[in-house]
Amino acid sequence: MEKLHKRILSDAKLKAAGIVEQAEDKSKQILGEAQAQAQKDADDILSRASLEAESTRRSILSSRIRANRLRILDEKNKIVQSVLRTVEKSLSDIASSDQFESTLKRFVAEAVEAVGTDNAVVKIGFRNADKKSLQSLGQSLPKGTKLIAEETAVDDLGGVVASDPEGKMIFNNSFRARLERLDNELLTTISLAIFGE
Repeated sequence: MEKLHKRILSDAKLKAAGIVEQAEDKSKQILGEAQAQAQKDADDILSRASLEAESTRRSILSSRIRANRLRILDEKNKIVQSVLRTVEKSLSDIASSDQFESTLKRFVAEAVEAVGTDNAVVKIGFRNADKKSLQSLGQSLPKGTKLIAEETAVDDLGGVVASDPEGKMIFNNSFRARLERLDNELLTTISLAIFGE
């Protein structure tokens, strides 16, 4: 009986050792799988964090580039506007230049032609212009054209406004109106001349 007892005890120890070994193998497998999963999760988190950081870096860089471009455009615009103010100043003082008479005749001819009537009403006004010299231009106008010499400059810079007798058809050929008609083209030309862009 003692032999049997030893044998049962020996078998139980062997069985217990086998169970312990299986449990250790199973725990090692579970631990390995958990470590692999944890490493995979950590790699995924690091990868996402790296992508987000790169995206944020690019966004910040892009914002700075845009801000710098806007600052440069603003400065260029200030320079172009300064050039335009200088041009406007020169135009407003044209009455004292040598080109005044030829410019005035051309403006009047363009305005009368644009209105397209033989009996147009032409208003002329330039700063510092002698009213008598403006009225003397009336002799070179087509018959039936009425000339009105203004005391003040038309549209602040000076120019010519022609209309039909009823005032239904009006053509503004002042310097300001001409600048507005050429606005985009003029800004582009000035930018090209100054910045070469």
